Amino acid sequence: MGVLALSLLLGVAAASPSGLRCREGSPILNVPESAWASLNEKVSGRLHAGRPYGLPCFETYQNSTGTFSNTPDSARCATIQSGLTKSDTLVADFGSYHSASFGSCMATGEHCTLSPSILENPKQGTCYQGSVPDYYVEVAGVEDIQAALGFANEHDLPITIKNTGHDYKGRSAAPNTFGIWTHNLRPDIRLDEQFTPEGCKEPVGAAITYGAGEMWAGVYDFVRDSGYLVVGGTCPTVGAAGGWIQGGGHGPYSPTYGLGVDNNMQMKVVLPNGTFVTANRCQNQDIYFALRGGGGGTFGVVTEVTTKVHKDTAFTFASLAMAIPTGSQEITEIFVKNANKWAEEGWGGYLGFGAGNTVIFIGITPKISVEQAQDSLKPIYEYFDSVSNGGAIAYRKNITSLPSQAAFQRTPESIAFGSKDIGSMIAQSSRLVPKETFEDEKTQKALVEILVQKGIYGALLVTPYVHDLAESDKTGNVGQSALTPVWRTSPWNLVYQTIFDPADATKTSSEALTKIFSDVSKDMDKIREITPSGGAYMGEGDTFEPNHIVSYWGQENYDRLLKIKNEVDPKNLLSCYKCVGWKETEDRHKCYPKI
Repeated sequence: MGVLALSLLLGVAAASPSGLRCREGSPILNVPESAWASLNEKVSGRLHAGRPYGLPCFETYQNSTGTFSNTPDSARCATIQSGLTKSDTLVADFGSYHSASFGSCMATGEHCTLSPSILENPKQGTCYQGSVPDYYVEVAGVEDIQAALGFANEHDLPITIKNTGHDYKGRSAAPNTFGIWTHNLRPDIRLDEQFTPEGCKEPVGAAITYGAGEMWAGVYDFVRDSGYLVVGGTCPTVGAAGGWIQGGGHGPYSPTYGLGVDNNMQMKVVLPNGTFVTANRCQNQDIYFALRGGGGGTFGVVTEVTTKVHKDTAFTFASLAMAIPTGSQEITEIFVKNANKWAEEGWGGYLGFGAGNTVIFIGITPKISVEQAQDSLKPIYEYFDSVSNGGAIAYRKNITSLPSQAAFQRTPESIAFGSKDIGSMIAQSSRLVPKETFEDEKTQKALVEILVQKGIYGALLVTPYVHDLAESDKTGNVGQSALTPVWRTSPWNLVYQTIFDPADATKTSSEALTKIFSDVSKDMDKIREITPSGGAYMGEGDTFEPNHIVSYWGQENYDRLLKIKNEVDPKNLLSCYKCVGWKETEDRHKCYPKI
């Protein structure tokens, strides 16, 4: 390994290697010095070493080449620790991840994580490279992406694409890989009130165009004063052009206005062979199909997205919450009994039963009035009344009208939901629960029993249940997306999570992590049994999802996706865990826990 490559990887002039070695199956370490230097010149010095976020806090560092002494930087460490619960800080660092689990190597228990609650400066132990890519290019345009892809093709390097690192499946992290970081690719957002996709003859109406690194905070800020609303995610720091849109893209506006893929009008993408193409309903339709639901990090590097915007409108807003003095049986029965009705009314948001016996319903809808909402949600607050001990136990009941999308974005509920669990480790499973589950008395009862036994659960009301899908986007037509059709007939996206502190040594060994992720999956197995026609959202996917092909896409869609994948990426440079065309035996997937 040459001086440039080694210095990039070490990053510390005084470091002294111990046990220098090349990992078997790690071609990135065999790239000649001259090649790295040439690439660095092509990308104007934006070739960097991928370092774990917590490295400045540790005295020892181990990466692909060996173990090294590291001089802790106490000032930098303090800054890092103060940013552990700040999403905007984490997304600005290539080596950090919203769920700290995925920057680690869970299969070996090797990590460089810090606790957001227990601050140590310096931190005892070794900072491991984990699943943080060894090198990355901080791309500033199409040419940088083409240079990085050309380099990877020449040297057979597996590629990881990262934007903000929010993905709950860790698809933007992988050991021994070469990263492409799109986070800072953010040209000015543009509004075109009569946008015509390239190659199309007719305009599709008002749309905005933004770059690969744009986050929802920036998009919402742009449309706030324009008189429009946009379908986006709840968390403001989620990337609007990355795994969110390419995995389907849901949010509280989806029940009425559709998923992200339904609102997308066009994408520009650099394919694995370096070709830069524009994909929409009029040209490159196979690629367009794959990019809209086929999953991020798989078919190319998206550089630009154009999405439809809608005339802004007033919303009916409901925020109900109470720490009830009883168990979850009765409130869960209410949630299940009313699921289809609330879906038909267009409610988007969240309901669930949480720690401390806390019941929550937070939702918005443009389809019914405040008076109608009060009547519709009466079962919840009448139940609250019945267990309030004559009013001695307080609860929250706020049903009101909000004048715009921006007004909802400013509510404490929206802000809190978009910033939860930052810096923690998270094991998660999800299930799209179809409407027939709520129509049959037997499955209703079974669902209630399972949820009550589970104790803590949450249902995201984010499916396009009442969205009127355009004829061009229906199955078999040019605008069809790659998602499982179950999205459109499911009132709930049910989510189970186990959240834990990275500093808890009893939960971060390889054995403990395997058990935590396995237990979450096994709990969801009970829901899978009573929802055989259900599915799952890959962006909130289960590490041990038993049939991810059917759950995420459906077999017919997957067969088409796999054919496209083999055509555009025959060397499988772009691959991620349980993505289209993945191979479990590949070195880049070895850090996931194994059953």
